[in-house]
Amino acid sequence: MALIYPVLSDAPDPDEEALPDFAELAADLSDQWLVEVAVGEDGDEGCFGPLSARAAWDLAVGVDQRRPDWEISILPLYQPGTPDELAAAFNDEDDEDDDAGTAPA
Repeated sequence: MALIYPVLSDAPDPDEEALPDFAELAADLSDQWLVEVAVGEDGDEGCFGPLSARAAWDLAVGVDQRRPDWEISILPLYQPGTPDELAAAFNDEDDEDDDAGTAPA
């Protein structure tokens, strides 16, 4: 399955069969979403939105079921805050470990 969607770095690992918490996605990331579909390696792609988190998920899953070889991404259209806040929302433990050993230049 080539379905890509964001999760917050501090979110617990979801069950494999569990749906995302759409209200949480809207509250934490954005209330408007975009579905990006890449249909091949030659650059053919399309974007669909703005959609609600649930509508974007339903569209992406529906396309993925019909064309599992395509890469489908669900992306937030708007994230309020600064670039540092946005980057921090998606940091994972590996990034934090890498940054801990380096001092700013």
